[in-house]
Amino acid sequence: MTSEKHIEGLEGWFQPWNDHDLTARPLLKVGGTYTIYTGRLTEGEVATLGRLLLELPGARPGSMGFFTDSSGDPCLEASFEPSGITIEGQASPEQWTAWDIAFRTAVEKAKLPRFPA
Repeated sequence: MTSEKHIEGLEGWFQPWNDHDLTARPLLKVGGTYTIYTGRLTEGEVATLGRLLLELPGARPGSMGFFTDSSGDPCLEASFEPSGITIEGQASPEQWTAWDIAFRTAVEKAKLPRFPA
């Protein structure tokens, strides 16, 4: 079912980049875009997105970074792009799974508009 605000059952609304590698160890190489209609978000939806990003596992207040490495740098960094929300960096399998599930669940719950890539 498709509506202006939400596309149900859309598999693959995370579009991985070429260097996205979930088999890398000890840390996964994460890179891709969550296809959210960032250009169509209302002020309220932008505020909701900002709030939900701050509530995700490993969130670092005051930044778009998540988790930290031994030198204190963010392991994952998100950005707000015309194509959607991008995420890039390295994380343990457990960190990435927790972050990805929490982000998808929060976006679904907030009913933020998504589009197929």
